[in-house]
Amino acid sequence: MYSQFIKELIDLPDVLIEKERKEGERWIFELSLPEQCPLCPVCLQRTTKMTRKKKQWMHGYAQRIGVFWIELPVERRRCCTCGMTFSTSYLGISPRSVATDAFQQWVAQSCIGTSIQAVARMLKLPYTTVERWFYTHAPSFLSNTIQPKAVCVDEFAFRKGHDYGVAVMDAETGEVYSIEAGKNEAAIRSALACVSSSVQCVVSDLAPAMKKAIQGACPEAVHVVDYFHVIQLFTEALNRCRKYLAKGGKKHRNVRYVCCLLSQCPEKLTEEERQTVREWCKESDYLQVVYQSLQHFRYVSKSQGERQAKRRLEAWIHRYLFCTCSVVRAIAKALVKRTEEIISCILLPYSNGKMEGTNNKIKLIKRRGYGYRNIQRFALRVRLETAATLQ
Repeated sequence: MYSQFIKELIDLPDVLIEKERKEGERWIFELSLPEQCPLCPVCLQRTTKMTRKKKQWMHGYAQRIGVFWIELPVERRRCCTCGMTFSTSYLGISPRSVATDAFQQWVAQSCIGTSIQAVARMLKLPYTTVERWFYTHAPSFLSNTIQPKAVCVDEFAFRKGHDYGVAVMDAETGEVYSIEAGKNEAAIRSALACVSSSVQCVVSDLAPAMKKAIQGACPEAVHVVDYFHVIQLFTEALNRCRKYLAKGGKKHRNVRYVCCLLSQCPEKLTEEERQTVREWCKESDYLQVVYQSLQHFRYVSKSQGERQAKRRLEAWIHRYLFCTCSVVRAIAKALVKRTEEIISCILLPYSNGKMEGTNNKIKLIKRRGYGYRNIQRFALRVRLETAATLQ
């Protein structure tokens, strides 16, 4: 039973376990293969043994003993016909590596969900070695069949005001498919290239570069403007009104309370809070127009069916396109060019809300040392992290 346990622990077919020994803190299992005569790789003729030496590889990890090694003989052989010399090798064991392929894949799998530095410290291995193994074997853990129906595209900052990136995420599962450096049209197209063949719906913000890139990379996909970014236009205008009227003072708690009352739906406020908002609107016509336009747009977003949504949106644009308030007029001019995208936003259940959680994960991974300088490794790390959370 003891030998059977060791056999399952080593998990190498066709090997014979000779014995095990301990050298310092290193446990070594001596293995051997049945007697055989390797053929010449050139002429496939018989060969003779010239020299024989034993070599060790890291092969596994156990909780109490740490990393254990295996030892196999490596022969130098010579062909009797053509005179070629070569060294014998084993399947899944590189003669020039210090570890077997199975151990390297296990180390790469262990790095998902934690930092490479933590794994290297646990195994007492150099950080650069663990990092090389991770980026060599990690791509094999990802699915090659990427066929999402709906994706979200959004930008995020590596360093605000300096370096930006674009991420593409599945709108249904939350899996990140690609990350590219920059936030221009070329970067967005490059990020969408991996999903352009199957995607049917793309959710993005109101940036002109997003619209051009989506039309170029996914011409047959439906472009949906994210509802959050549309509402954000009104909430930013309301915040400027709050600052102009000096509501909330300078205390953070009071400012958040005022912003919450102005941006929240009236149905979710108490009668006392609604009365407070009415008094603020009476103090400023500017605030009243912005607040009314926001509630009117929320009424538009509750439309049922394409016909009703189109009719209500046209009525909203007709009312506020020539409004006396410059901010509301600017919002109406921005939305009149995106009528189809706004209607799709109302009718389709897709949003960039999951993208905000993905950005938080991106920030977490950035703290582990993956940044703007190596964008491909950063993208691989994010994809593996999101795929692990989905499982």
